Amino acid sequence: PMTLTRQFDAVLFDLEGTLVDFQWQLNHAVEEILNFLGNAGIPHTRYEDNPSYASLYNTTRDITDTWPPDEAEKLFEKLSSTYEAYDRDALSRWEILPQACDTLEWLSAKKYRMGIVSNCGAHASNAVLKKFSLLEYFEIIVSRNDLSYLKPSSEGLKLTLRKMNLSADRALFVGDSINDILAADRIAMPSCFLHGGESVATGQRAPAATYEIMTLSDLTHILEPS
Repeated sequence: PMTLTRQFDAVLFDLEGTLVDFQWQLNHAVEEILNFLGNAGIPHTRYEDNPSYASLYNTTRDITDTWPPDEAEKLFEKLSSTYEAYDRDALSRWEILPQACDTLEWLSAKKYRMGIVSNCGAHASNAVLKKFSLLEYFEIIVSRNDLSYLKPSSEGLKLTLRKMNLSADRALFVGDSINDILAADRIAMPSCFLHGGESVATGQRAPAATYEIMTLSDLTHILEPS
């Protein structure tokens, strides 16, 4: 009988670097996006030093907030096509991470609800999940196309919780980047940092997460400590 009280009802995952390996060309993307924004009349001095692809997106949202809506929308349409080009490029190389299938299968067998909150676009996210037969595991997939702001904003997590009718403390968010952990922190949602993904590409350490794991299969020990 299911008399054991569970700490969590759901496990939410980031996608790139968490379920599939990290392939986004971060440096090329940032350079190209800064050039594009400069040509659109936004000087790079409006952005932080060494901005990330996510902070460029989010800061541009803030900057264009005061623009006429149709101009802002036009800019974001063009900006999005640049992000989508880098998504497509990553999609051509993405491989599923070891233990992803076994871990999702275990969670599914244990009746955990699952969702994805990704900074990648909807097309690439769905395509890679289909390619590796992972779509069936997820109740909800929230991508860049669903949001105004990317992680480290908590917009995506909040939307997911609302749609799944869950409170933040009943879900665990698993991700491989600083932005994943920050997004969870902002809404006091328990987080789990997976080593080896985006943090390797950026050389940045994530702030303290609730849990840290070296491989996805370590999740089982967190959810069911023996």
